[in-house]
Amino acid sequence: MKKLNLFLTLGILLLSAVIISSGCKKKTETIVPAFTVTALPVTFQDGSLGLQFYGKCNNDDVKMTKVTIFDPISSSIPPFNCNGTYFVKNETFGLQDPTTGYNKQLGTWTFNFQGNRTADGVSFSTSATLSVTGK
Repeated sequence: MKKLNLFLTLGILLLSAVIISSGCKKKTETIVPAFTVTALPVTFQDGSLGLQFYGKCNNDDVKMTKVTIFDPISSSIPPFNCNGTYFVKNETFGLQDPTTGYNKQLGTWTFNFQGNRTADGVSFSTSATLSVTGK
């Protein structure tokens, strides 16, 4: 009888340990997309200098909603609507319509990217910066 009680006690302890350890598993963290921004100089029809910006997601495939751009004096430019376009990891995409650009201003530009991860549909909002130097 004592052996039976010992086996029952050990069995209950073992079962409890398994249940507790399975409940302590670490939950996987959602990857936040990380973006890199580059700029190309352009000359407008009036001869003034401008920039065209390009972004790419370095670590995930994304479905882009919009990009809000802030110039170096922190003025918000109307958001660039990406219309839910899908971009694969490391695919470069324009942050303006192809025939337009932004007035060149020296300093740090800030870009807020909004969209969804393609893999699981989780929404994100993340920022990147670009320092514009030169003339």
